[in-house]
Amino acid sequence: MKPSLHEIIRARRRALGLSQAETARRSGIQQRQVSTFERGGDVTLSTLLKLAQALDVELMSIPREDTSKVESLLKTKRELALSAAPPSLLDRYQVKEDEEQANG
Repeated sequence: MKPSLHEIIRARRRALGLSQAETARRSGIQQRQVSTFERGGDVTLSTLLKLAQALDVELMSIPREDTSKVESLLKTKRELALSAAPPSLLDRYQVKEDEEQANG
């Protein structure tokens, strides 16, 4: 099941490390409106656009018949980006630690 727009917005806010109050401040709306929307409530289109801008999210209108093509393209792009990413310092450290224990 696809996440709802409410869930996507909440996840994006959390990924940016923002509170609802900070998101509201950035978007020029009330914290209550952020909370209402994240819980699945209705907000106006102008409020949704302000939220999207505050969270650096692009809202796009895609014809239904093209939705699967766009989703497939985005999935492929994400997979390529992940496979090209260098290992994190934590990953590198873990590998060295495992090698030391095996040689130890």
